[in-house]
Amino acid sequence: MSKLTNIFASVLGISEEKVTDTLSPQNEVAWDSLNAIILISEIEHAFDLRFGYAEAMEVKNFGDAVTLITSKGKDPYA
Repeated sequence: MSKLTNIFASVLGISEEKVTDTLSPQNEVAWDSLNAIILISEIEHAFDLRFGYAEAMEVKNFGDAVTLITSKGKDPYA
């Protein structure tokens, strides 16, 4: 699986199979406000990126994270 999938599975404590584009706080109880911050931090570290507050707040599901990373010129599936 991808580095990004691994980050989400690890932070949320779920299997990688549960990580789909529609994974969100609405359908995964482990995705709370603290884990949202941890996810952004882990993504920034893993992909050597920095997100502004507004960018981070736009990540409402896994698919949004893929889009944001891609917009920064990185491959989320690496």
